[in-house]
Amino acid sequence: MLAGGVLLLETSEELLPARDVGSIVRSLGERGVLGAVAAVLLARPPVSDLTRRPAPAERARLRAEQRDVVVELVARYNPEAVLCVGVPFGHTRPQWVLPHGGTVTVDGVAQRVHAQYG
Repeated sequence: MLAGGVLLLETSEELLPARDVGSIVRSLGERGVLGAVAAVLLARPPVSDLTRRPAPAERARLRAEQRDVVVELVARYNPEAVLCVGVPFGHTRPQWVLPHGGTVTVDGVAQRVHAQYG
């Protein structure tokens, strides 16, 4: 099922630090998940909630740290994979709705993501 597929990665509303995100993604690499897929879509991570709202510069830093660790690990386990980061789906605002189980095409050359909804 994973071979040639598109992996959707998102962090939770728990506002995980980059170190924890890296551990999770590394586990996916060690289990062969990252190596099997053709593309990875990395959601724009949530970095604030109703009780924590860091300053804009801090939110940007937190997002960059998560992005950097995922980019490094995907490149390590599957350097041929197309990686699209900052996609607004999952636990973020604003939010795209993606067709889980549907068809998603990632065109790295044209820098486009196309989702089929039916």
